[in-house]
Amino acid sequence: MHPFKILGIAAALAVAAPLQAQEIFPKRPVTIVVPFSAGGVTDLFARVTGLKLGALWGQPVIVENRVGAGTIIGTQYVSRAPADGYTLLFTSYAFTSNPELRKNLPYAPSAFRPVALLGSTHNILLVNNKLKGKSLNELIALARSRSAQGGLTLGSSGPGSSPHIGAELFAQKAGIPFTHVPYKGQGPAMVDLTAGVFDGMFDGMSSYPQVQRGAVTAVAIAAPQRHPDAPEMPTFKELGMDFVAGSWFGLLAPAGVPDDIVAKINADLREVLKDPELKAQIAKTGMQVSTSTPEAFGKFLAQETEKLRNLIKQGARIDIN
Repeated sequence: MHPFKILGIAAALAVAAPLQAQEIFPKRPVTIVVPFSAGGVTDLFARVTGLKLGALWGQPVIVENRVGAGTIIGTQYVSRAPADGYTLLFTSYAFTSNPELRKNLPYAPSAFRPVALLGSTHNILLVNNKLKGKSLNELIALARSRSAQGGLTLGSSGPGSSPHIGAELFAQKAGIPFTHVPYKGQGPAMVDLTAGVFDGMFDGMSSYPQVQRGAVTAVAIAAPQRHPDAPEMPTFKELGMDFVAGSWFGLLAPAGVPDDIVAKINADLREVLKDPELKAQIAKTGMQVSTSTPEAFGKFLAQETEKLRNLIKQGARIDIN
């Protein structure tokens, strides 16, 4: 056989191999591990997305909650899973914060490869209704007047959480002291905020119904622009502070999953995220759906890591124990 024909056949086979892998994946059920409790925002997002993917693939997508140790248990489980695309991790902010805040993690971030950024939510600064001054300038002035007592008291859903880091970033931007009041979850923190136990708290748009009911007051949202579901709420930038903070939601796979399978999952995610029913369900939580390439998601994760690293370098003391 002519050597050029042989080369042509080899080239055709090389192209066909990844295409074939795309066509046959998945051949069996896929498991999406969520390292958070059932019923939360991340869990809801994963389940809605999993149902749509399962319908597209013609294979069950099982959402499995592996909870504990600040998402470490579930994340570690996926890091040790076979690199075939059948076990995936649906996670959020803790994926980038844990490596910076915790020692001796049982996995390395390099054990994963990004698949897609799926959504985001930006933090609102909420304050209790008992405070006399509720504008941004009044809060900053109040914090400075209480410098000897520790400044503002700001709660969070837990040490190292997105609301906690949001408070640290805010204090750094404003140049004010604050005392962190950590809770085990958003629910207990919100109860005490409405009761006036502490001054304020950063939280996502899932807490906006509390604002609508008049239980707490929203000062501003740490987003690039106003949220479509809360057009009356100003951004920090509008109030003179260039400040963006919040959480993200994304899908990752074990590091060895082949490129063609990652590309197929990413493409299929883009397809299901167009679904109006999925968008409507996600919108109820205040999250905003987004899509990205695996490469863009990787760059985003690096930026999030660097942002927290710089915060720590500049003196923020974030105790997660």
